[in-house]
Amino acid sequence: MPDSAAPQAHTDAAWRWPRTTSMLGAGGRRAPRRAALRAASFVEWRYYAVLSAAFHGIVGLALVNPQHRFGAVAESGLLVIVAGVLDRPQLPARVLPVTAGGSTAPLLTPEPAAFCWMHLFPTDACTFDATAPGSLTAGDAECCIALAHHGPNAAEIEIEAGAGLLLRCSHIGLAGVTLPAAAGQDFPGPLGSGWLGAHWTVDCASPVALTHGSLMLGNELLMPLAQRPGITPGYATPALRERVAAGQNQWTWQAASGYYEHSFGIRPLPLQGWDFLFAPDAATGGAVVLQTYRNSRSLRYLDICWQVDGVRRHRRFPAATLDLAWEDTAEDPVLGVRRPVTRRIDAAADGLHLRLTNRVLHRLPLLRRDKLAVRHFFISEEIGIVDWTLTDSRGAVLAAAEGQPCGGELAHFRWRAPRAG
Repeated sequence: MPDSAAPQAHTDAAWRWPRTTSMLGAGGRRAPRRAALRAASFVEWRYYAVLSAAFHGIVGLALVNPQHRFGAVAESGLLVIVAGVLDRPQLPARVLPVTAGGSTAPLLTPEPAAFCWMHLFPTDACTFDATAPGSLTAGDAECCIALAHHGPNAAEIEIEAGAGLLLRCSHIGLAGVTLPAAAGQDFPGPLGSGWLGAHWTVDCASPVALTHGSLMLGNELLMPLAQRPGITPGYATPALRERVAAGQNQWTWQAASGYYEHSFGIRPLPLQGWDFLFAPDAATGGAVVLQTYRNSRSLRYLDICWQVDGVRRHRRFPAATLDLAWEDTAEDPVLGVRRPVTRRIDAAADGLHLRLTNRVLHRLPLLRRDKLAVRHFFISEEIGIVDWTLTDSRGAVLAAAEGQPCGGELAHFRWRAPRAG
């Protein structure tokens, strides 16, 4: 058959930590080196994206190295991230490349009102799965968070920081729009599948969600943040500071498109990386999700969800059917790498053909330099638009979108890291 009915979620919302304790090793001074490396390489994240004009960004939870191994070089605990563009500039239907001096460069857009805020809780300050699978509470003198999950694809989040941040967000996955979990163990290298036993699971229970929420920011929160991304983890752009100083300090969204992913495993992230993209449309129930984990074929695939005569459909294009190209790139002085400005994707399998163009309009670097293990690693949140068309074997258009807001990430090792001072 050329397409299939949308699959049902088959994983639960529960945290994999601390159920993985026995697998990682009991700890202590006599723990084998391999067990200690596995424990230090355990990562679990929950990624809630909001794609509204008021706030286009993420609420991210990353549990890293929960047993606090190799503390001199590796961070440990639950990292909470709120980052995004506020009052997002009008997304153009098309962004054309500009050629100057024989080179192709992106069409520059004004600096948006954007910020990135992070807080790291020690693992022992967190309570997992207490009220229901997927629930979380954590708190210290600076911040507190409460996460409630109602099944695999519905959640309510509240984050409050005393310096002036209050976020309330609900994510409700659309019925019948889920993706089957994918797992990969094909990460080569001395710290990969051969010795460390690296593996990773991507569980995208909600590629399309309805999200409602509000975000309030205060001057006291913004003042210690940097003016732009670079050395420090947190930053707030001058455009955002002007808004907050003028009294515009609260943003709300209703029935906006959202994306949710719960992923986990044992992977030395600074030695790996990923390049992924998501474009949900809550109005139609459609979505395109690209996952590409470096050096893995198992975790290189594209999912598309659409409707035919009111019936939800889904198709996954595996690695062998994908052609992904960075058509335009730009040297990024903050990240220290060349990053994509335009991606083109061509996928064909089972009588279906997908053509997609992704244009990155804004990027939000997520950088942490205090520990050696992450100093030469970066994550860049990407905000842009996609145009895509899905056709059948006769060339008939089954579904399409133009100028659709999207998000995604680019992450990998970098040789150059910013210096302090």
